[in-house]
Amino acid sequence: MFYTNSDVSLPARNGADKLVYKSAESVAVSIVAKDEAFNFQAPATPGRYAWQQYAGGCVVATGVMVVEQDLATAPDDYDPRSQAEKTLEALDAKIAGRALTIQQSKVTVDGRSIEYMNSIDELLKWRQHFAEQVAKEQGHASPTTEICVLRRD
Repeated sequence: MFYTNSDVSLPARNGADKLVYKSAESVAVSIVAKDEAFNFQAPATPGRYAWQQYAGGCVVATGVMVVEQDLATAPDDYDPRSQAEKTLEALDAKIAGRALTIQQSKVTVDGRSIEYMNSIDELLKWRQHFAEQVAKEQGHASPTTEICVLRRD
């Protein structure tokens, strides 16, 4: 994992002389190896970037680098919550009948918009799913998957 705008150094593998990385939202960036390493500044946009190393035009290594937002350089409107946290908040607002913003009323869950989810059972099912996901992200055991076993010796 790297932070936005931080210095990155990836070792050149298998004689690689070129590195190319790209995210779903960005254009491909190409870097030339120097002293058997690829040294560059991490992208300014957080996200997952796929990379490939080339030797003589052939792919010799692949991988993924995750770039997290450096909070010291984050824009004023940066929201540090994960997508799961945002979705859970939107579901809670919809269930409570108090979706306050257009974003809260139009969150998409598995290809369906919350705006069109009318069944409380469906909303509660998705709420449970995202609550478990948030708990996992935050390093907490989900109450539905936590197991306690008492033994007598």
